[in-house]
Amino acid sequence: MKKKKVFGYILSTGILAASLGCGSTAVFAEPTTTPNGPWVQDQQYPSFESLMSNEQLEAKLKQLEQSSNGKMKLEQFGTSNDGNPLYVAKLGDNDPNKKRVLVYTQIHGNEPLGTEATVELIQKLSTGGKEADNILDKVNVWFVPRINPDGTANQYEGKPFPVRYSHQTWNPEELGLPAGTIAPWYYNAEGSERAQNNDGKVVYGIPGFDLNRDFNPNYDFNINEEIKKNPQKVANLLNSSGTNNGSQASFVFSPETRALTKLVKAFDPDVAIDLHHRGFNQLSEEDNRSVSIQLLALFTTKPYIDPFSGRTYKVDYNVETFSKKVNAVAYESLQRGNSSYGAIQKYPQVNYPGSGLGAIQLNGTATMLIEIKGQTQTLGQKQNGMLKETAKVPVMGVLNSLADGSIENADPAVYDAIPDYSLPVNAGGNK
Repeated sequence: MKKKKVFGYILSTGILAASLGCGSTAVFAEPTTTPNGPWVQDQQYPSFESLMSNEQLEAKLKQLEQSSNGKMKLEQFGTSNDGNPLYVAKLGDNDPNKKRVLVYTQIHGNEPLGTEATVELIQKLSTGGKEADNILDKVNVWFVPRINPDGTANQYEGKPFPVRYSHQTWNPEELGLPAGTIAPWYYNAEGSERAQNNDGKVVYGIPGFDLNRDFNPNYDFNINEEIKKNPQKVANLLNSSGTNNGSQASFVFSPETRALTKLVKAFDPDVAIDLHHRGFNQLSEEDNRSVSIQLLALFTTKPYIDPFSGRTYKVDYNVETFSKKVNAVAYESLQRGNSSYGAIQKYPQVNYPGSGLGAIQLNGTATMLIEIKGQTQTLGQKQNGMLKETAKVPVMGVLNSLADGSIENADPAVYDAIPDYSLPVNAGGNK
């Protein structure tokens, strides 16, 4: 008899959410074993009291700014659809001769450990010390610790229930589009998430967008202006599956993605790092170690042609090479006894010009995706401390290598040789 599920928090995967939930039962481990466990069990109520609410995050960032003695400057760079502030913590003196690194996280509201790790990195760099001073002497670093506060603050049946999506209702007529215009493909109309252990779903009832699909490589793109010019053209693009899909850029409908795009344009980073979560994997058929982190350097595999301007965007060869160097440095830092199990994979290759890193990379910035093992509905808090530390290592590795110049000697072939994604493990225990 199938057990009754108790709904808890859910944290969705990173870019390929739907593809990581199924796997061979041959690789399942008992929940209490290492390395493939432990994970949250049926009838178990996971606690997330240690994870920061929007209010707690704001208070912590303001406290860090005050105690940094001028090393860190906190600014609000935007506002979410529900009116929550979006913050950037700026470290460094904005010397244009320095390397510039942007680290952003929690674009999916139920992927919290990147935020927790980022706050600890802000604290480390803002309080000084030899390593922090050496980095900030050569590198300007901007941290955006939470892009989706609305999804983070989501509630279900009166209790906190962070979700992947933003809070925003698709209303084409309000935008000036014809009635019945189809929503972007990444719109969640019913407001739902997968339930505990990915079995079933919870309908919390607030529609919204997957913000990590709502970007455009044209930083100056303004959907409102395009609708004014030709609403039927915009509607036609949305109503066609050939132009409303993951291989195309988005029209940037969300205030959160518009704000981040403006910030990226102003900062013009040399390197952009995005922290996410994903499911469970073992390293390979021969090596059953649990993968603690996946990395990805390339976010588009084909040129993208803007249907409005006709401009073609493609990743420059030097940007691709530098992205591989960044990820190679991260990988090697994790292989020096610093990761939970030393098992690191490539994230599955994607072609997403409408993702955050996809749009940023098409504008000449090297990129790195970090996908932390596990999801909140499967891990709870059991490995949060270890996973936060594991997530911080590659970021610090990249910052140090940029500061001392050693990244120039990194070998892109190291990235190419990282084991490919394989063998997803279902924590739901579908035996």
